[in-house]
Amino acid sequence: MKGIIFDKDGTLLNFEAFWLPITDGVLKDLAHKFCVSAEAEKSVKQKIGNHGGKVGKNSVLCAGTYAQMAELDRAVISQCGTEAAEKEMYRELCRAFEENMFRGVVVPTTPDLRELLLYLKTQGIKLFVATTDNFSITSACLKKLGVDGLFDGVFTDGAGYPPKPDPYIIEKIAKEYAVPRENLLMVGDTCTDLLFARNGRIKAAYVSQENEDAVLSPSPDFLMRDLNELRSVGRFFA
Repeated sequence: MKGIIFDKDGTLLNFEAFWLPITDGVLKDLAHKFCVSAEAEKSVKQKIGNHGGKVGKNSVLCAGTYAQMAELDRAVISQCGTEAAEKEMYRELCRAFEENMFRGVVVPTTPDLRELLLYLKTQGIKLFVATTDNFSITSACLKKLGVDGLFDGVFTDGAGYPPKPDPYIIEKIAKEYAVPRENLLMVGDTCTDLLFARNGRIKAAYVSQENEDAVLSPSPDFLMRDLNELRSVGRFFA
């Protein structure tokens, strides 16, 4: 038995088209909620990794969790003289993301994403998603991408288990879906995904159209410029 674990954002879903407009709305909502200036809002945006519409792949926005974003936001507003409890900020941030989801545009990273996943299933490969996004937004995205129902397991933030790069999800898949570690492949686009694979002792494929090879840590087993390279599936499980 073989299996592929996909990160959602940046691997299945175009990150910028979906998350940048949503995050802009979230930060405006939080600035209004906690009565802080536009300058503080701009500071949070930069700290989470949005620099003028260009997002660092290993920034908190791209590779982090809701809890990490909430803590950065809380730290900035506290410098402005507004205090917020950790749980309150986390709760408000999650609410804001849910309410601003309508702003995001769902665009697949490859036009024939559904056909690719169906092809992999015909090859007897089990498919999984492991994301630091929450369940409701993940489910909505997979549905809009037209790929909901194609995955054997979808693992999200807030489900009671530790997020990537903790290897818990890999261990769960190996045990509950009877996929040996040597037959598991992580496909992602951040160093968090690579570390997740290393911690779980499985292979990792890094997807990017940019020349990032020299700065990747840990190093991936495979570099992919296009997700459709997975059609040569034997290359990854030789």
